Amino acid sequence: MMKRTMRWFPAVVVCVLAFALTVSAAPPQVVPPEPPEVAAVRAAVDANIDAYSARMIEMNDWMYHNPEPGFLEFKASAMLTEELRKNGFEVEMGVPGLDPKFDEWKIIGGLSPDYSGPSGLPTAFKAKYKGKSEHPVIAFMVEYDALRGNPPFHGCQHNQQGPAGVGAAIALAKVMDEKGIPGSVWVIGTPAEEVGPPTKAAMAKAGYFDGVDFIIRSHGTARTTARGSGGFSSMSIRQMKYTFHGKSAHAAAAWGGRSALDAVFLLFHGIEMLREHSEPQFRFHGVVTDGGVAPNIVPEMASATIWVRHFIDETRVGAVSPRKAGEMIDAKVEQMNNIAKGAALATGTTVDIAQYGVYVPSISVGAFNDLAFQYAVDYGGANVQEKPGPPSGWDETGLVSLVAPGVQVSVGVDGIPQTAGHSQQNADITISPEGHKGLVLTAKVMAATGLRLAMDAAMREKIKAEHAAWLAKYNE
Repeated sequence: MMKRTMRWFPAVVVCVLAFALTVSAAPPQVVPPEPPEVAAVRAAVDANIDAYSARMIEMNDWMYHNPEPGFLEFKASAMLTEELRKNGFEVEMGVPGLDPKFDEWKIIGGLSPDYSGPSGLPTAFKAKYKGKSEHPVIAFMVEYDALRGNPPFHGCQHNQQGPAGVGAAIALAKVMDEKGIPGSVWVIGTPAEEVGPPTKAAMAKAGYFDGVDFIIRSHGTARTTARGSGGFSSMSIRQMKYTFHGKSAHAAAAWGGRSALDAVFLLFHGIEMLREHSEPQFRFHGVVTDGGVAPNIVPEMASATIWVRHFIDETRVGAVSPRKAGEMIDAKVEQMNNIAKGAALATGTTVDIAQYGVYVPSISVGAFNDLAFQYAVDYGGANVQEKPGPPSGWDETGLVSLVAPGVQVSVGVDGIPQTAGHSQQNADITISPEGHKGLVLTAKVMAATGLRLAMDAAMREKIKAEHAAWLAKYNE
């Protein structure tokens, strides 16, 4: 009898272990399960996205093959807005009320001085389904600029953001309309994310996001399905341009001139000295944007663009408040400016100092992150990272995140290679089968998140309450 029992023992152990593994492999449930009525409507939204997926992929691939750099995304913007108009959205182009210096800042940021197109942000847009502004207003924010290069390329996968957001918005808006679900669906197109000045900040200051209750965006095909925590994103940035003016002379008699390029060299040397004596959370990056016209002419004008970043979560005592981070980085900018003035004094030149971009930390809402993460898991996102990571990096949307709570959707896809950001290899992922799969999954997660917000008042209130709490701590 004992021997017979022992023969069955290994099989029992195997069954118990298999059960334990099955239990441990269960997908995480970090938000309350959606009500049955939401699940039923979500199935209709998914069906709309499946039916629209071929067009989403077509737009994605077209943008990959027709990249346009920041402030020049006229074709991409036209394609996306035409698609929205065809599907019942009313579209407004451009941003009224921008700072009068914005066009000047665009040139400093790298737009050609020969640019002769419309002023302001002509490729920005706001699309409202049938013109509605009924609350809750759920806005899908999209980007569509390529990295500058020769030629430009979508190394940050912005060619996926537009099609994913447009597809999610169209699918969600039509079902909400058919089912009589209160709320509005908007799509907000934000140009030139990759360059300064920060367009989203300028749009927020102009009131462009007023009236929005929730913002949902994506950022291309991901390798992991990550869960973000609440708090403040890590980065502040100040974008500076230093232009030195000297006196031209023939290089054979250089003592008759005053080299603006020498002043730029001294500026960079001073920044290197400053780097050594700066806290480790600071980063400095710079390029010479104008160094003269010929080796045998003393440059009478030379310029440099220098950015300084501050990571609030890399301080020796942990994260600091955004207000404190702002004070620290502004003090660093004052030191940089003094270096520039000293370089001018040492070389007998003068210097013009322009700050053309200010990026502030953004608010990351844990409850909103959890909601998007849950749907990413439910839709089969790969490489799930259940433990909350650092707050989502919304640095270029810092001011926008103070207007309304936002979330970035990240759905992991198997088979995505490890590539460097801003690389051609990263761009190529977007037109691969894995990239196409990620595009459709992302649209579904974005739309499902928006639907839950539209139909679940308790979820809306939870997210808004957390956002308000973080907002109160922002200036401590």
